[in-house]
Amino acid sequence: MILELDVGNSRIKWRLVAADTLASIKEGHVPGFEELQQLSELETEISMARMCSVRSGDVNAKLEDWVESNYRVELLRAQVSRSCGGVTNQYADVSRLGIDRWLAMLAAFRRAGGACMVVDSGTAFTIDVVDAQGLHQGGYIIPGLNLMRSSLELNTSIRLRKDYSDHAEELGHSTDEAVFNGTVTALLATIRQQFESLRLGGAVKTYFAGGDAQLLHTLAGLKDSEIATSLVFDGLDVACPQPDPKIEGMQD
Repeated sequence: MILELDVGNSRIKWRLVAADTLASIKEGHVPGFEELQQLSELETEISMARMCSVRSGDVNAKLEDWVESNYRVELLRAQVSRSCGGVTNQYADVSRLGIDRWLAMLAAFRRAGGACMVVDSGTAFTIDVVDAQGLHQGGYIIPGLNLMRSSLELNTSIRLRKDYSDHAEELGHSTDEAVFNGTVTALLATIRQQFESLRLGGAVKTYFAGGDAQLLHTLAGLKDSEIATSLVFDGLDVACPQPDPKIEGMQD
């Protein structure tokens, strides 16, 4: 069994996958390290452990110590690099690219087998584009739907209904409609613009992730697109693959 961890700023996602098939066996999320330690689901034999973390300092060190003491394996931490899994990073300083975005791109490129676009819509809304040769063309980072709306409420006299949740690409006939429709239309326009630009070079696959994945996937209506919420976890297998038993045998 392989233990995979996705350590974010507000919670820790975990997944157990079969070492031979990489099929997900169990998964979930907890608020922090203390809760992770108490999970009965993780009381199992682990042959490998790997992690994506946007945190630094104590949390990562605690996780590394816990994995080593509990499972007697090293916790591998994925790092952003210049090139991995056929994808090339064009950032001048590769470390400035978020590890979660990097892993999602690695997984998307492997899954697509060519040009792809990753749309992740949570607190922040991000788009990353990879061409058919695996070159990261760049990305966008803008506020997500909820952040855009809360920003309007914080900085203007607008007050939105707490129970309002409708979305459409139409001009609004109330403040709630205008804000909800306007914010979602802005994101959809960004998605479609990049899709059309990338499609000029041939076939392209689009993957939607994040809390608003279902909504944006449905409204965008892009050809060859799907919801893929496990891209960060899947990217761990590209950045931190299992050791090749043939090579290990030669070393022994």
